[in-house]
This record gives sequence, C-alpha cells and structure tokens, in this order.
Amino acid sequence: MNPNHPDMALAVRAAGGENAAWREIYTATQDRVFALLSFHIGNRDEALDVLQDTYLAVVQGIHRYRGEGSLESWICGIALRRARDWKRRFLRRFKQTEAIEEHPELDQGLPQPDPDLGRRLRTALAGLPDRQRSAVLLHEWMGYSFREIGAALGVSEATARVHAFRGRETLRDRLGDTASKVLPLAVQEQRS
Repeated sequence: MNPNHPDMALAVRAAGGENAAWREIYTATQDRVFALLSFHIGNRDEALDVLQDTYLAVVQGIHRYRGEGSLESWICGIALRRARDWKRRFLRRFKQTEAIEEHPELDQGLPQPDPDLGRRLRTALAGLPDRQRSAVLLHEWMGYSFREIGAALGVSEATARVHAFRGRETLRDRLGDTASKVLPLAVQEQRS
C-alpha cells in the first residue's frame, strides 16, 4: 500500500461516499476506459455495458485500491477482467471461436496510414493471447508503466514486461515490414 500516491486521497474520499470524488474519478477515467473496452471488445454498445459493470465493480471495491499504480490503471485492470468475462459469455452463447467482427468506427483512435494497415493491426492484436494484448495496449497505447500493468493484470512487473515483449514480437512477425508503419516507435523498443 502506498498512502502517498496522489490518487489515494481521492480513493479514500470516494470510499467515504463523497459524490464529488466519484464524479471526479468517472470524469477523469471514463473516456480512456471506454476506448480501451471498445477496442478490446470490438463493439461499442457491448463496451458501454461492460463499462457500466466496470464502474459498478469500482464502486463496490474502491476500498481495495492500494495506491500501487494510478487509479486509472487499477480501473483498467477491472475493465479488462470484465471484458474477458464478457468474451467468455459471448463465445459460450454463440459458440463462436472466430475473431469478433470488425467495426470501422472504432478505428478512429488508432494510428492508420491506410485502412488496410488498420485492419491488419486489429487482426494481429485480436490474435494475441489476452494478457499479451492487454499488456501491449496498456503500455503502448495507454502509456502505463510495467508496474501499473502488472497491478492491473494481477501479475508481477517482470511478467508484465514479458507479456508486452512477447506481444510486440508476435505483432512484428505477423505484420512484417509494415510493423514500423503501423506501430509507434515505442512498440519497436521496450521501455519502462
């Protein structure tokens, strides 16, 4: 527990039932958490449902936040677990094992020199194991440290680094020469 983390005071206020603190948390995090869920799930309407479930879990579990990373990264960890649960239910319900259909409207947040590269990136990311995809997205797209990613995924910092490294390597293999066009320089080099 890190009582000196800047988000800890906000979390304590929220845990105490202060509506202004909850409003501040939601306003500061919901856009990025929704974008992560939309990309991860592939359907904006379903992402909204998962976002609601996420914030319900945040309200119920705010007392578990320990200040080991940003409050947003803690919320993203909850969101990713909720997204995994949603995917399991979705696949069970429809007995589908293929990638979820593409949604061009979700491409707006991704760097895309052309639509084909965006589709290739989405397909390559969708083919990664959940933890690798999550680590790559949280590190490269959201800018989280490996410590924060480890906390969000429930693994050590070193394990988070391994997931991100393996995910990037797989993306490089799948995207070939176009990897440098699609992926930012940060994806090309490991950073902390």
